Amino acid sequence: MKKIKYSATVKYGLKYTLKKNIKKLVQNFKMPEKDIGKKLYYSYLAIPIRNNYVFYEAFSGLGILDNPRAIFLQLLQEPSFEYFTHIWSISDMEMAKDNIDEFKDLPNVIFVKRESDDYYRYLASSKYLISNSTFGYFFTKRPEQVYINTWHGVPTKYMGYEHTAERVENARGPARNFLAADYLISANRFMTEVMYKRAYMMDGLYRGKILEVGYPRSDLLINADIEKVQQKLRAAGLRTDKKIILYAPTWKGQLYNQLEYDVNEFKETVKKFSDNIDKSEYRIYLRVHYFLYKILADDPELKEILVPFTIDTNELLSVVDILISDYSSIFFDFLITKRPMIFYVPDLKDYESGRGLYVPIDTLPGLVSSSLEQVASSLDAICKNREEYLEFYAPMWEEMANWCIYNDDGMSTKRLINIIFKDYTYLPSKSHDIIDGFGNKKKKVLICVNANQKDETFWDTFKAGLERYNYNTTDVTVLVTSFKDDTLKEYFNTLPKNVRVLVWYALPFVAKETKRFYDREALRAFGNAVFDEVRVEGDITEYWASFANNINL
Repeated sequence: MKKIKYSATVKYGLKYTLKKNIKKLVQNFKMPEKDIGKKLYYSYLAIPIRNNYVFYEAFSGLGILDNPRAIFLQLLQEPSFEYFTHIWSISDMEMAKDNIDEFKDLPNVIFVKRESDDYYRYLASSKYLISNSTFGYFFTKRPEQVYINTWHGVPTKYMGYEHTAERVENARGPARNFLAADYLISANRFMTEVMYKRAYMMDGLYRGKILEVGYPRSDLLINADIEKVQQKLRAAGLRTDKKIILYAPTWKGQLYNQLEYDVNEFKETVKKFSDNIDKSEYRIYLRVHYFLYKILADDPELKEILVPFTIDTNELLSVVDILISDYSSIFFDFLITKRPMIFYVPDLKDYESGRGLYVPIDTLPGLVSSSLEQVASSLDAICKNREEYLEFYAPMWEEMANWCIYNDDGMSTKRLINIIFKDYTYLPSKSHDIIDGFGNKKKKVLICVNANQKDETFWDTFKAGLERYNYNTTDVTVLVTSFKDDTLKEYFNTLPKNVRVLVWYALPFVAKETKRFYDREALRAFGNAVFDEVRVEGDITEYWASFANNINL
């Protein structure tokens, strides 16, 4: 029987027990509202699973959008699932009103405010969980639940542990969610290999299935009801009497809630584009990130050309004639249409030297330029002679289509549903694949370490120890307690690139520390991953030691 190896000292025993008892006493009288819900969620983990309930969340509750939307719509269409109840997580009911109104009259569709009592109850008890992003640090997938993570795009820019500036910060939430998921949805082999296997380092630990069956959201474009989409645009005050040019720049920011945009510069860019189109034939509209949308929605110069986020992006693309983007994954989706694309990348050099791109710019099927003048001029040329432009970039389009959109046939969602919900395989061609985890044969080592180390030499010694591993034969995961120290953030970015770093967050309440509790904590930290060896290093609390002893070996 394998055992835990300790290079550690259990400290703070009496201090930890006293602190825990005080916290337990205080939480009965006073607890932040945001933490009350998480305590409720934990209690709801004991209620029965509702086998016909499907819980959806897109972009942390932004609306009924993206891959979860495509799966939801397909389930609604199929008579065999008419008894299902569908629950959507919505962060702002008023802002998502147009989205909600589409389905508010359906008796089997429920909308819950994100992080409300109902939200936690349905998240804990619904049989099927579908997300295109991540659930919070408190989330623990129950063994009876089926978690489907679809993510929200084929990667074009460095992600996860390959993110040069924020290696651990960028990977921690997705990596934990991917490890918990029963199914990871992949648009193509590129996404499987580059994003799941490499960028988020699922190779060696992930024990679920990767469904390389195409992207459900692509079905929303391929099978779109054009008139219905145009009606949505008109209802939002956007005219559809001319061809649409869509400017859709990617998210700019190191982390999810840190926006990096010069709004005045952005306005100048849009004006330049607008001045160079044939206004008798074309209109230009904007699709921007939600955070930027909130800034621009009341701007008198731009609000009339902003496409509301409640109109699904892939449905919107069905009525777009020309796309202007940068390194956003939206261009992968738009490839299906075979319509003109322009790539305006004013910060390309900074991006390549900083965060990095997966797709070489010389392979992109359209003009790539950092010059606003050149892009605006090319936009004018496309409006006047689109066929010549398409013919010039046809070889690049063909090459990219061969490895990127070969699964996009309008049937991806049906394949997914048949595999997961009907429990049988529907793979009409060899291009669709079910990958049963990533099984490298290396020895799996987990090292648990408390971020709160008092010994100044500890971290140097710790890093030196990691550098001695043979990573050709050993797969190493470091599980570290959460930290805010910027110095530690920099430190973890300098660890050997082969080391997978997961971050463990303590629950914001005190619970009875039984074996069942610690089993759940291990599931919360790294899903169903199994290790050959667990090491505990540095000064640790009794809690941390007990947790380590309940990890699967």
